[in-house]
Amino acid sequence: MFVTALGAFIGALLTLVISIYIEYQRKPKLYFEIEDPPVENTYPAAPAKEARFARVHLCNRAMSKWFRWLGRSAAMQCGGHVQFYHLDNGAPVFSRPMPIRWAGSDEPLSFQMLPNGQLAQLFDPSKYNAAFRRDCFPGGKETVDIAARFDNDEECYGWCNEAYLPGKGWRNPDWKLPKGRYFVRVVVLSAGEKVSDVFQLENSVARQHFRLMKTAKHDISRIRLDEGTS
Repeated sequence: MFVTALGAFIGALLTLVISIYIEYQRKPKLYFEIEDPPVENTYPAAPAKEARFARVHLCNRAMSKWFRWLGRSAAMQCGGHVQFYHLDNGAPVFSRPMPIRWAGSDEPLSFQMLPNGQLAQLFDPSKYNAAFRRDCFPGGKETVDIAARFDNDEECYGWCNEAYLPGKGWRNPDWKLPKGRYFVRVVVLSAGEKVSDVFQLENSVARQHFRLMKTAKHDISRIRLDEGTS
């Protein structure tokens, strides 16, 4: 009887371990990679004629060939924030983290008819609120905007949907970063899961060299994480 009970216990334990392992394999496996080279755009009629954007990709690792039959889950409704830190002392540059913006999201602008009968492109709150969430599927990637630099400016700006708010004109003073280098921490949350990474933003050079760079592990410990942004 003892041997029978022991066998049943071991069998149940193995079943539990296998189930947990399978669920672990099926969970989204998220990580970041720097977009290289940064994307550059020109605009015929906009607040800037030329722009260079520093961005990262949120990637959901594809299932290995041995477990492909299980199917990895998508990371649903991903949202998050970006925080900038001074390179010398690791202190936050801004008093609050910047809300994340997914590259390729619709600009929060819509054409509307003015009382004088003219058609104008105005801020659209419904599009603004719809741009903070994105699904990331296995083997795919979704791009996160970090910062933008325009024309012959020496400063750059954290790039999020707030750049489109009335009166901001892309160069949003709330997220202005003077010439220099900064730590950048990107945090994404999805259904209880969280992934984060730290990069360096190189803004002490000409615009054509403005970019994100990898950060050494020993440098990451220098940044001061506030409770509200950790």
